[in-house]
Amino acid sequence: MKHFIKTKLNESIAFDIVENMMVEDYPSNFDMEHFKTLKSFAQRVKYCEENLKRISSGSSRIVYMIDNTKVLKLAKNQKGLAQNEVEIQWGQDSYFGSILAHTFMYHPDDLWVEMELARKVTKKDFLRLTECSIEDMDMYLRNTYDINHGKRPIFTMDPQLKEALDENEFVSEIVDFMLNIDAPAGDFGRLSSYGIVQRGGQDDIVLIDFGLTNDVYQTYYS
Repeated sequence: MKHFIKTKLNESIAFDIVENMMVEDYPSNFDMEHFKTLKSFAQRVKYCEENLKRISSGSSRIVYMIDNTKVLKLAKNQKGLAQNEVEIQWGQDSYFGSILAHTFMYHPDDLWVEMELARKVTKKDFLRLTECSIEDMDMYLRNTYDINHGKRPIFTMDPQLKEALDENEFVSEIVDFMLNIDAPAGDFGRLSSYGIVQRGGQDDIVLIDFGLTNDVYQTYYS
C-alpha cells in the first residue's frame, strides 16, 4: 500500500487566503481579527463562550459551532495542538477527501482549526450509508491493524463477513487512511468518530475526529 508523505500547509500566504474565504460566515458578534490577538487559552475560551455555541468538550479540545456548515476546534493543551496539527494536515488532502471532514481556516501554530460540520450518526445511519455495521468494522479494523503490526488478530470473523468487508469500498478507504497516518484502530471503530455531511446532494459518512495518531498517543497519552 502506497505511503503518502504529507507536509503541513502553514505558510502565512495560504493562511490569509483561506481566512479571507471563510471569515464572513462567523456570527456578526464574533470578530476574528480580535480573536487572533488573544494570547491565552482562557481568553480564547471566554471569547468563544460569549459568541459561539459549544458543541462538545474533551480532554484536549473544545468544539464550537460557527454556522450550519462549520465548527471551530480549540486546542486546550499540547494534546489538542497535536491533534489539530494532524487534522489540518490531512483534512485538506484530496486523496482522502471522500472519507474525512474537510478543514478550512486554521491557526499557523495549531491553536484552532475550522472543520466541516457533520450531523450525528446513528448505528442505523452508519449501516445504511456504508453497508456495514460499526461493530463489524471495529473488529475488522482491529484485526487489520494487528496483522499489519506483526500480531495475531484478536477477533475470529465469519469468512463471508470478512470477504464482504474486504470488498467494501468505504472500509478499504478507512483502512488505507488508518495505515497511512499510522493511527491505532480504536477511534476508527467508534461511532462518535463519524458524522454525516452533504456531498453532491446526498448524505455521506466521514471521519470527524482523526487527530490521534500513534505518535500523538505515545507522546501525550501513553
